[in-house]
Amino acid sequence: MSDEPLVSVIVATYNYGSCITDALRSVEKQTLVDWECIIVDDASTDNTAAIVQGFTARDPRFRYMSLARNSGVAAARNAGLGLAKGKYVQLLDADDVIAPAKLERQAAFLESRPDVAVVYSGFVHFTGSPLLDGQDEHKMDERLSGAGSTIIRRLLRGNIFRTNTLLLRLAAVRAAGAFNPAFRHIEDWDLWLRLAAAGHRFQFLGDLACMAGVRNSPGSLSKDHGRMRRNVLPVLANLWSGHGLSFTDRCLLLVRYADINLEQLLVNRERPHGGAGGTLPVAATVLSLLMLPPWLLTRPFR
Repeated sequence: MSDEPLVSVIVATYNYGSCITDALRSVEKQTLVDWECIIVDDASTDNTAAIVQGFTARDPRFRYMSLARNSGVAAARNAGLGLAKGKYVQLLDADDVIAPAKLERQAAFLESRPDVAVVYSGFVHFTGSPLLDGQDEHKMDERLSGAGSTIIRRLLRGNIFRTNTLLLRLAAVRAAGAFNPAFRHIEDWDLWLRLAAAGHRFQFLGDLACMAGVRNSPGSLSKDHGRMRRNVLPVLANLWSGHGLSFTDRCLLLVRYADINLEQLLVNRERPHGGAGGTLPVAATVLSLLMLPPWLLTRPFR
């Protein structure tokens, strides 16, 4: 491996000793050999360190670092990104896997398309032993390619990019400010929105050899719906306060914010968590009052 590998794989982990072996083996089996894998242990209390040591001892491409205290997945990934030397970055959750040819084929695609900052491919869920021979589980409207408003407007409806499916240009991630450590949930959605707002192009690559496997884990962060909901409005407020949004995109963001505001208040019976102050919460409150009658009428049909 060269001093500057083509791909840096970042594995952030917290108490995933029971399944991190599968994740690291999937990296070990890559047909692309020019990679490094940085495992960032977010102060685990299980046997994660001992398991990772088996990989670092036999292959110097694996590197291990441990954070002094549990800081959340965004901070852990940022620590790995700070050490990364690759041109491209693969973010891999510690309980998930990637197909053997994923890095090679997606990196080759990005090498041939300098206008693309993010390439992503299919995924399949699995339970127990990793199986990647199924059909891509993306819905048709989730296989999306484009830049700017094309991506922003779809993301405002919900996150369609599963972290493990992507390969990203490291320079673009760093220029966007990487992950926001204030978000312990849906931090990936926040980053995708900011990359789109910066004008970066996303491309779907329909190559089954690039599949990612997503483990059905009851205790995963993505199953904590309550805490995820509490981050939705702050993520939108963060996007609003940035740059790169057209007037139309700002209007759509405002409507989405107001819609979620009503959802949290009237359906989930929760006080909306809107993040920092500013013009967005005020404008959304006014819009929510105007939207309320038609919102109540159409809610049963959603």
